[in-house]
Amino acid sequence: MTFQTASAQIFHINKVNCNLSAADIALLNRIARFEAGFYNDIFGTQKNDSVTVDINIYGKQKEYNVVQKDAMNTTFIDGFYSPRDDRIYLYKSDVYMKTLFHETSHKILGNNFRNPPQWLNEGIATLLGYLEETPGTNKIVYIPQRVYIRQVRDSIKANRKYLENYFRYKTTDWYDEVKRPMLYATAYCIVYFFINIDRDYLEPTLNLMKQGYSTPMAIQKIFGGFDKFNQRFYDFYTAGAGSVSSTN
Repeated sequence: MTFQTASAQIFHINKVNCNLSAADIALLNRIARFEAGFYNDIFGTQKNDSVTVDINIYGKQKEYNVVQKDAMNTTFIDGFYSPRDDRIYLYKSDVYMKTLFHETSHKILGNNFRNPPQWLNEGIATLLGYLEETPGTNKIVYIPQRVYIRQVRDSIKANRKYLENYFRYKTTDWYDEVKRPMLYATAYCIVYFFINIDRDYLEPTLNLMKQGYSTPMAIQKIFGGFDKFNQRFYDFYTAGAGSVSSTN
């Protein structure tokens, strides 16, 4: 899929005991423009061109952990988006930019879809969290996550009803340390599948979900049956373009 370039987001960055380099700020703006274009494309809108993104970024992990503990009663991740505050909270780790790309996606998705299903929210954010800019060209590309792809490929080979069962997981399951890795891997692979097949499938599927259709019912309607979607997903990751991404 080719996405249009959007205008820059309006970032309000509150730095707490840290600084951001000019290069990081410039990269953040370029990635955010790409993310806005992505969301404009899949939702058929231009409203993401001017979305406001508020960020608190902490240089000391203890200070960040206090905020996260208060908001989520946990401290296992280095960043989160709070719908209540409409703000991203982030610890400035060595890989904080990828976390920030991920959390910015949550914010922009919320600008288009209130209370999205967890697989969509985390799947797109994981996809966009691994965006990279090619040296010398400023071209932004998706980096296939081969570990996730191999995990899901092996799961669907072992159980052809894997996807059908996947959509039955509850939001609380995403906080289960045992279940969480596979839930994220599958969410990523579903989104990666959608953006690599005919784009005419994703936008209408999302529109139905926004109207209140469950994910399986929306997929069934758009693909002409959940089994047809399941077969295309299986073929993509076992013999198609997705299988190539899982090599090496």
